[in-house]
Amino acid sequence: MTAELSDDDRGKTVVSGTERIGVVTDVRGDRAYVEPEWDNVDEGLKRTLGWDEDDDTYTIEESAFTTVQNTEVRLRSDLF
Repeated sequence: MTAELSDDDRGKTVVSGTERIGVVTDVRGDRAYVEPEWDNVDEGLKRTLGWDEDDDTYTIEESAFTTVQNTEVRLRSDLF
């Protein structure tokens, strides 16, 4: 099941398993723009998401999320 993103998701925590990996800073279409918390993003997840610490922007496609809750959005378990 894929979660549906909206503008209301700005400021929510992005969670991978039990780790807080960032915060949603913007939502445009079917993408969440994320400010990563690098200490909690392992190398495998960086590769899966296509993230490099030298990039200017970090996005996650809506299809990568399973649920959107009051304060957090959760990544699919097959991504981590």
